[in-house]
Amino acid sequence: MESRQKVITALVIIFSLFFISMIISTALNFRDYGVKTAENKAKLTAEIVKIGLTSHMVNGIMDQRDFFINQIGSVEKISELWIARSPTVIQQYGEGHNNETPRDKIDTDVLKSGKMESVTTEMPSKSILRVSIPYIATEYGTPNCMACHNAKEGEALGVVSMVMDISDIRTSSLRTVLYNMAITILTIILIFMVINRFIKPFVSIFYSIRDVMQSAYRGDYSVRIKGHQNAESKTVADMLNTMLEKLQHTFEELDKKVYVFIKNKNYVKETDPLININSTIERLSDIYKFKQTIENDKDLEDIYNRIASVLKDHFKLDDFTMTEIDTMNKVKKNVYSEKGCHCGILDNECRADRINVSVDSSIFKNSCELYKLVGTEHICMPYTISNELTLVLTIVTKNVEETEQVRTITSDIEDYITTARPAIVSKKLMQTLNQMARVDQLTGMYNRKFLDEFADVSIPQAVRAGTSFGVLMIDIDYFKMINDNYGHDVGDEAIRMVSGVIRSSIRKADMAIRYGGEEFLVLLYNCEEEKIVKIAETIRVEFSKQKIYADGESFSKTLSVGCSNFPKDSDSIWKCIKFADMSLYQAKDTGRNKVIAFKQDMLDNTKVGDSY
Repeated sequence: MESRQKVITALVIIFSLFFISMIISTALNFRDYGVKTAENKAKLTAEIVKIGLTSHMVNGIMDQRDFFINQIGSVEKISELWIARSPTVIQQYGEGHNNETPRDKIDTDVLKSGKMESVTTEMPSKSILRVSIPYIATEYGTPNCMACHNAKEGEALGVVSMVMDISDIRTSSLRTVLYNMAITILTIILIFMVINRFIKPFVSIFYSIRDVMQSAYRGDYSVRIKGHQNAESKTVADMLNTMLEKLQHTFEELDKKVYVFIKNKNYVKETDPLININSTIERLSDIYKFKQTIENDKDLEDIYNRIASVLKDHFKLDDFTMTEIDTMNKVKKNVYSEKGCHCGILDNECRADRINVSVDSSIFKNSCELYKLVGTEHICMPYTISNELTLVLTIVTKNVEETEQVRTITSDIEDYITTARPAIVSKKLMQTLNQMARVDQLTGMYNRKFLDEFADVSIPQAVRAGTSFGVLMIDIDYFKMINDNYGHDVGDEAIRMVSGVIRSSIRKADMAIRYGGEEFLVLLYNCEEEKIVKIAETIRVEFSKQKIYADGESFSKTLSVGCSNFPKDSDSIWKCIKFADMSLYQAKDTGRNKVIAFKQDMLDNTKVGDSY
C-alpha cells in the first residue's frame, strides 16, 4: 500500500471513530438529560401531591383527595398517577380509597428503602418512564407527621408513583443526533478539502521524487520531477531538477571520458553510468597500480613475472606460457611458463604470430599443428610490443566451457599487456644497449667491458666451485699488411672470419671475446689440460684454410695462439691472461702460425707485475 493510501486510510479510520464516538456520546447524554428532566418533573409532581394531601388532611377533607389526585394526573405527559400507603399507615387508617396499596415490587422496594426509583421502558412506538417517590415521615416539618401517624422518624409513609410518556425525548435525541451527524460530516469533508488543498502538492511531489529515484536506481537519470502545484513545491522541484540535470551531464561525461582510458574497446557497458564509472575506475586503479609497479621493476624478466602474477592471481589462470619473439635478432624464448610449454613454438613458426590473430582451438579443432597436449583446449593470443618484438600468450583450458570463460577475460588481459608495453620496450631497449655495451658489433663476440664484469663476478664463484678455464690468446699474423694492402674493409672481413672459426671450434659453455683490434681471448670452461692446446691447434688450422677475397684475388692468413691454464698457472685470471699473452708473443717471435702453451720458465725472462 502506498503512503498516500495509508494516510487516507488512517484519517478515515480516525474520523470514523471520532464520528461514531461523538454520535453515541451525544445520543446518550441527550437521553440522560431528558430522563433527568422527566425525573425532576416527577419529583415536582410528587411534591405537589404531598402538599395537597397534607392540606386535605389538615382541613379534614381527605375523603375528597381522589379529585385532587385525578387533576394532578391529568397533567400533560403523565399517563398514570397513584399513591400507595405503607403497611404502618394501612394498619392505622386502612387501605384508603381505590385500594391505596403497593401495586408492584417497585412500590414495595421504595417503601422499604425510602429512596426514589425510576425505570425507563423503550417500546417501538414510544418510551415510558416509571417513577416512584417516597413520602418520608418527620417530626421536624410543618405539620408534624408524628402528630397524626404512628411512624418513626425517616420512615416512608407512602409513595407517589406515576408513569410518564417521554417519547418526545427520544424524538428530540434522534433529531439532535442527526443534526450532529450532518455537522460532523460537513466538518470532515471540509477537513479533507483543506488537507487535500495544502497536503496534496507535497504528497504529489513526494511520489514524483520517488519515481525519479526509482528511475535513477535503474540507471536512468533523464526523468524529472513533476506535479508541483504551489510555490513551495515548485521551488523544491526546480532545485532537484537542476541538480538531476547536473548529475546526468556529469555522469555521462565521466562515463565517456573515463571509458577512453580503457584500451579494450570490447568492454561491455552497463545501462547505468554509475556502474560503468565505478567498474572503469576499479579497472583503471588496478591497471595503474600494475603500471607503477612494473615501472620500478629492475629487469625485463621481473615485468614478465609480474604479468604472470596478474594472470594467476587476478584472472585465476593455472596453465599458460608467455613466449617472446624477437624478429630483429631472430630469437624466440619462453619468458614464463606455468606447468610447461605444450607446443613447438620455439622450433617452428607460430600461427598466431604469423597471422597476428588469436588462435582458438574451441572454434576450429587442430587449428594449430604445433600444439601437442591431447585432451585440452587452448587459446594463443599475439600482442605486438614493438615492430621487432611480439609476445605470444598461450592459455591452456580443460574443455570448451572453460575456454569460453577465458575468452570473456582476454580483453581485460589485453589491457594489462598493453599497459606493460612501454615498460617492456624500455627494458628491452636497455637490455639491447647493455648487450651492445658488452658485445663487439663487428664480430658479435663479447668485448673487454664484458670481460671486466665477468672477471669481477663469475671468476670468484668459479674459484669457490673449483671450476677451471683454459685461456687462449689469439692474434692474426701480419694483420697490418691486410689493412695496408687491401683496406680496412678486407681487414674487418678477416676479423669476422676469425670470429666465425673460433665460435665453430668451441662449445656453447665456452666464451669468446674480442680482446683488441685483431686479438681474441677464449675462455674454455672446465677444459682438460691436454685439450687446451688441441682446441687452439684446431682454430689455427681451420683459419689457415679460409680464403679471403679482395680485388678479384684470394689469399690466406695464419694465426698465432698462446695458452695458459686457470687456476693451475695462477689463481688470478688476469695473470693467466697475461701468461697466455706472453705465450702468444713467444709464438710470434719464434716464427708465427703456431700454438705455444705457457710454461713457468717463461717468467725467468719476463717479470709479471702485481697488477696482473
